[in-house]
Amino acid sequence: MARARLFLVIGFGTVAWVAACGGSDGTNTGILGDAGNDGPSGSGNDAAGQVDSAGSTDAGNVSDGSLSVCSTAAATACAPIKCDPTLGCVQCSGNVDCTAANKFCIEGACEACRSNVDCGVAAPACAPGDHRCHASCIGDGAVTCNGNTPLCDSVTGACVGCNTGADCPMGQPICDPTTRTCGACLKNSDCPVQRPLCLLTDLSCVECITTGDCGTGKACDPDAHRCVPTCSSNAQCGGNTPVCNTTTSTCVQCLAKVDCAANPTTPICALPSDRCVQCVLSSDCNPDAGTPICDKDQCVQCKDNKDCSGANPKCNNGKCQ
Repeated sequence: MARARLFLVIGFGTVAWVAACGGSDGTNTGILGDAGNDGPSGSGNDAAGQVDSAGSTDAGNVSDGSLSVCSTAAATACAPIKCDPTLGCVQCSGNVDCTAANKFCIEGACEACRSNVDCGVAAPACAPGDHRCHASCIGDGAVTCNGNTPLCDSVTGACVGCNTGADCPMGQPICDPTTRTCGACLKNSDCPVQRPLCLLTDLSCVECITTGDCGTGKACDPDAHRCVPTCSSNAQCGGNTPVCNTTTSTCVQCLAKVDCAANPTTPICALPSDRCVQCVLSSDCNPDAGTPICDKDQCVQCKDNKDCSGANPKCNNGKCQ
């Protein structure tokens, strides 16, 4: 079963949105954090790289629902990014491909840390959910865990979403042992017949992940993950998805910035997810509004502790506290 992941690639002076797809063996290769260049300094750059694995099976997809456009049979589809024979289009195949603060290659994306050993004294805890170094929730000056990561791991000092399924709410009863987040599924067999596939990036059950999961004349909606009729022109689209992406044969929000002009709160077209978002780069954000950094399509005050100072030195869910 095919799968896809989306990486924001920032490095070597270039910025690109790249979709990555896995092979058809249904093996889960883990869940990726973002590949931004913001992050704390870590220790050495080991060219062999490190790879985490969720240890479960079945398909996964990109965090924003982007339809895969990668083909490992055609390496040029990834240019100028790398084409991995297993993952598809990736940012890196080893630590040697990564630079600056995000120096570790984890499942094709450059990340800030693999474990606490990669973090410094100021932010010693490597969070399993985003592979970034954070202030510890144990010891002197400990931070309080809240939001999506309300629990403190007493061993690593990282704030996590869950330790076991008992920590999770109804509707999301499963705790992912790798990312320590709650969700509806970890494998396809956790899902009902109506939504038989597990979308591993948000641990939700969906109807489809790629168009290959749909029947003839239908494509997988990249946002809703539903099988929808294909399109060949804008005339066949409407509503919140008025533009036909003729490459994927699906109706989408946008293919260019001009398609997002009607909504000033989401004026940027993020490709290849074809969605109107608040930002793709930090330059899309307004520093005067107090949210100068772009993180996961939204303008926020901070991504890491280094973005904060003074009386509010710690970054928590995009805010300095």
